[in-house]
Amino acid sequence: MNRINPLYIALFLVFTLVITIYQKHKIEEMLSQEEQRLHQIQDVAKKISTLKHYWGDQKIQRQRVLNLVNSPIIRPFIKTSQQNRDRYKLFLHHIDAKNADRVADKIFNSFVRIGLLTIDRKNKENISMEVEFRY
Repeated sequence: MNRINPLYIALFLVFTLVITIYQKHKIEEMLSQEEQRLHQIQDVAKKISTLKHYWGDQKIQRQRVLNLVNSPIIRPFIKTSQQNRDRYKLFLHHIDAKNADRVADKIFNSFVRIGLLTIDRKNKENISMEVEFRY
């Protein structure tokens, strides 16, 4: 009666083998999910790095602002402009409705940082704009 049946030992070993295989499979699933999450985080980090380079470079921003200011759509309406170390202010006057839409589209569709945009109505046909670009 004191002897352990060898069948019990074999069942115990098979049971521990099944549990070990099951745990290994679960760990592999978790590892693959973490790898996928890591790849997603790396992709987002690359996008953020690209955007920081694209928007953070002051020389490129200044060049974009100057190209925007010198464009033929905006240039006729410039009254005055002020250029600081990190900002460029533009005062646009006597803009009619048709050209106001073009000027606003040109400003909003260009890749520049806008710090301030003020629109004042002068009369029924004309408006004036004050735009501040940041580098």
